Amino acid sequence: MRSALLMRALPMLTAAATVVFLVSSGQPGEAQTVGHGGPAGSPLHARIVGTPIAGTPVRPGPAPAPVTGLPSKKQQIKVLKAALAKMHKNYAHLSQFEPGPQDVFDYNLAPLWLKGIDGAGTSVAVIEGWDYPPIEKIVTQFDASMGLPNPQIQTIFPSGPLPKKCPHGMVILGSYGSCSAWGGELTLDVLAAHLMAPYAKIVISATPADTQETDDAASNVAPPEMMHALEYISAHHIADSISISDGTGETTYPDGPAEITSQDAGELTAAAAGIPVLVATGDCGVVQNLAVANGQCEDTSTGPDTAAWDDSPWVTAIGGSVPNLNSKGKRVGPDPVWHVGGVFSEGAGYSSVFTRPSYQNEVANITHSPMRSVPDITMDASDGTSQAAPLFNGIMALATQVNHGLVGPINPVLYQLGPEGAKAGIADVIKGNDSVVVNGKVTVQGFTASKGFDVATGWGTIFAPTFVPALAAAVRANHENAAVRAQAKAQLTGLQHSSTLSVTDIPKGGYSYLFGTGFLPLHPVTFSVDGKTIATLHANTLGDVTYMISPSLLGLSPGSHTAQLSGMLLTTTVGFTSH
Repeated sequence: MRSALLMRALPMLTAAATVVFLVSSGQPGEAQTVGHGGPAGSPLHARIVGTPIAGTPVRPGPAPAPVTGLPSKKQQIKVLKAALAKMHKNYAHLSQFEPGPQDVFDYNLAPLWLKGIDGAGTSVAVIEGWDYPPIEKIVTQFDASMGLPNPQIQTIFPSGPLPKKCPHGMVILGSYGSCSAWGGELTLDVLAAHLMAPYAKIVISATPADTQETDDAASNVAPPEMMHALEYISAHHIADSISISDGTGETTYPDGPAEITSQDAGELTAAAAGIPVLVATGDCGVVQNLAVANGQCEDTSTGPDTAAWDDSPWVTAIGGSVPNLNSKGKRVGPDPVWHVGGVFSEGAGYSSVFTRPSYQNEVANITHSPMRSVPDITMDASDGTSQAAPLFNGIMALATQVNHGLVGPINPVLYQLGPEGAKAGIADVIKGNDSVVVNGKVTVQGFTASKGFDVATGWGTIFAPTFVPALAAAVRANHENAAVRAQAKAQLTGLQHSSTLSVTDIPKGGYSYLFGTGFLPLHPVTFSVDGKTIATLHANTLGDVTYMISPSLLGLSPGSHTAQLSGMLLTTTVGFTSH
C-alpha cells in the first residue's frame, strides 16, 4: 500500500499554519526532536500457545528520546474541547478529507479526550520505507485546520542513513514501491495515528529496502529491513505501539514460507516486549497485490490470498470498514465493509502459512479452517487499510495511557472481549464483503460480514469510550499479558541457541559441522568464533546455512569457544570445546 488510494487529506492543507520543526541526525537509530504541540510448502505451526515462532534479540542501541514539553492536563482538555467544537462547526468541509472528523465522531473520541485520555506521555511508531521531510509542515497545517495540537515527532534510521539515491529495486516498482511513493503513505500513517491520539509522540522509522543487498521484488515493496526496524524499536522500547501499512501477499514471496517466517523475529520481539503491532490487511479485497505491480491492485494474485505480515499470530490484523454518519457527523448505523469499485476492498481470508492461533479456537466453528484468519478488527479504510492500521495505532496509545503501561500483544485479550460485544466497546460490522467484482460479475468470491465474529471483519470495529478502558482492564486482569509475553521471550531465547553442531567436543585434528536455520533465504549470514569474523555465508532458499568448523585450521586454542551466526534479523550462538 505504497500509494494512498485517494489521499484526500493533502488538498485541504493551507500554508497559513505554523510549521513544526523536525531535525533528523541521519545516524542509525538516532534523531533530534524539536517542538511539541518446516519443509518447503507445508504449513508452519505458529500458535501463541504451541510450536515456537522464530525470533531473536537485536543489537544494542541508544535509548529512546523521552516525551517532554507536554502542557498541563487542563490545557490539553481545553485545546481538544475547542478542536471538537471546530470539527462540529466545519464538519461539512472537513469531512471531505481522510483522515478527518468523521473518524473522531464515528469512534466517539470526545468522552476520552475530555477526560484527558489523548495519548499524552505515550509514543506511537509508524514504519516506513523512506523519509519525507515535508511531513512536519503538513502535520502543522493539518492541525491548524482541525484545531489539534502539534505533536512531538522523531525520525529514526534503524538501518543507517538513507542512501543518496533511491535503491534500484525500489525505483523499478514505480508508484507502488519507489522512494517517492512513500511520501503519501508516510503522511497518511502519521496523520491517522495523530488524529486518534493528538498528544502522543510520533516516531517515524525510515528504513529503505536493499540496504544489505539487492533483493527480490517482494523484499523491496515489503523489505525485511522493516522487520529489522520493528525488532529494533521493540527491543529498545522506542514506542508503545507500532503500525505497518503493508499488504504484500503470501503468494508473492518467491521463496515461500521460509522467506515469510524468517521475518517473524521482529513481531516476536515486539510481543516479548509487550508492544502491540498493528498491520494492514491489504486493499485488493480477497486477492492481494503482487510485488511486481506498479500500482495498487494493478497486478494481483489470481485467487484468494492474505498478507504475510498481518498473518502472524503475534500481530493484530486491521481490516477496513467505513464510518456510517449523516451530514452532521452523527452515527446512523453499523459501519459497513470498505469496498470501492468492485476492486478496492480490505483484505480478509486465511493464511496458507500460519496455523490457527489458540486465541482463535473459540471462533473455529465460524472460520471452519485450521489456519489463521484475518482481520481481527477493522477501522476506517476510506483511503485503504493503510489508514486503518495507524488509526488503531492511535487507539492503542489511548489504551496504553489508561493502563499506565504497555498493553500488547493484544490478540488474546481482544478475543476475550469480542464475545461481549457492545459491553466491551465492540461495534459489529454486519454488512458488506471483499469479493472482487468486474463488470458486475464476481470473479473471485470473498467473505461477507455478518452478526458477531466473521472472517470478513473479525470482531467488527470499535466504540472508543468503552473499548479503550475495557481493553486496559482486560490487560490488567491478565497481569499485563505476562504469560504471553513470557512465552514470546522464552521462544526468542530458545532461538538464540537454535544452531546445532554435529560434535560439540571436537578432538584434536577433528572437525564439526555447524547448522543454522531460520535466516532470510539467499541473504548473507556472518559466521564468527569468539567475536572474530571467520566468513560470510549465504543462506539457501530454505534459509539454512552450514559450515565445517576445524579448530586447527582456524588456529583456535584448546578450550571453550562460541560460534555465532548473524543475519539481518536472527543471531544464534552455540558453544563447543576444542582439544
